[in-house]
Amino acid sequence: TQRWDWLDHSFLLTHVKEEYVGLRITKSLFADNKGKYERVSDGDMRKRLKGNVVSRENGDTFIDNIPMVDQGPKGYCAPATFERAMRHAGVAADMYLLATLATTGGGGTNTRKLYNEVAFTTRSKGSRTARELQLRSLSPSKIKKYIDKGVPLLWQMCSLPTYNMVANKRTMERRKVRDWPAYATKIAGEAESNLPNLQAKGNYHICMIIGYNAATNEVAVSDSWGKRYTIRWVHVDEAEAVSNKSGYVIDL
Repeated sequence: TQRWDWLDHSFLLTHVKEEYVGLRITKSLFADNKGKYERVSDGDMRKRLKGNVVSRENGDTFIDNIPMVDQGPKGYCAPATFERAMRHAGVAADMYLLATLATTGGGGTNTRKLYNEVAFTTRSKGSRTARELQLRSLSPSKIKKYIDKGVPLLWQMCSLPTYNMVANKRTMERRKVRDWPAYATKIAGEAESNLPNLQAKGNYHICMIIGYNAATNEVAVSDSWGKRYTIRWVHVDEAEAVSNKSGYVIDL
């Protein structure tokens, strides 16, 4: 990494041959401190995270203002999702650096290696804790303890074509719903019909679970594909059908 200073800003140029070129503009104080922000107390961070939780009259509860990172054409879903979670927790991160640290010999991302790097970085730079989770159930009653305090779940799943079609369609439909009990009954039937087409294993992906609605039995999901994918909704049964039943969380 090369550095140039101008006034109270630093320009940091990073180059990895045949992989990426990155330019970051930051406060010189941040650069002088080797990328460490002034630590935010746990109490202040809890207030900040909880302040991003939105609750609506229809029962939707979700986390707003999570930084969006577009994983781009290289398929960096894991590094992009970890970057989003780290920045949300107040820890500086860059998906390209994370991807470089966790790249396998064949060019893919070693999720275990990535998690170990993230766990070290969140602990050393922000005193946050990265943990692995077993996600055997995605029901609102199981995930609300994280969502209600503003902590998203990093979810390992299979991003199947049918799943994405359902997520897109359902999210559009929700904008016009007026009778939520009728909607809940309708999507429960649709979910049952969709399950046979959600059993394949493939299209492995990591995204975020950022919300729930206990009344409609839905979860809110956010993917690292740009603004359009900030939040989408699927029925719990559909989510559990494509789940790999594991994930991560960056908590206090």
